[in-house]
Amino acid sequence: MNFQNNTNNQNVSPRRISELKYTSARNNLLLMIILTAVNMILVAVSANVTMLFSATVPYYSFILGINDQSKVFTPFFVAFSLICLAAYVICWVFSKKHFGWMIAALVMFSLDTLFLIGLYILLGDAFGIIDTLIHVWVLYYLIVGVINGVKLKKLPEEEQEIITIEEENNEIHDDNASETSGESNKD
Repeated sequence: MNFQNNTNNQNVSPRRISELKYTSARNNLLLMIILTAVNMILVAVSANVTMLFSATVPYYSFILGINDQSKVFTPFFVAFSLICLAAYVICWVFSKKHFGWMIAALVMFSLDTLFLIGLYILLGDAFGIIDTLIHVWVLYYLIVGVINGVKLKKLPEEEQEIITIEEENNEIHDDNASETSGESNKD
């Protein structure tokens, strides 16, 4: 989404642009969390479908746990995957108030992406490029979120909304109309 084009028509403040970009980053993080959970549910019900746009470490950890024939490591792998997913949820929830949690999500997802790339190199899987590109997409939004979180910290709070030229003209017109009616009452 290009926020710069919208600013010419709407007089949007720099703070509002940063807020929109930060919200977009948080929304992408939430989407990744939801689709990771959906993937884990699909594995649990033995569906042969996976969703892109999800975290790799919790997903593959869950697969290892579900497919453990001995069932010795199942609790460990399933618990680890749920803890990873919970960590992302915590980052999403608390990032609303402090951008430091967005940094934590970025670090975790960067490690997740490195794991994904290493996994595909190890397996020699050429189809992993699509999943890697989706990871890069999420990383981009998390980076944008961190950058705009820093900007929001530095920008002063807005005390009043930006007044557009049209609103100023209406106020001037209203003032002139009240002065004219006030003069006509003196006669």
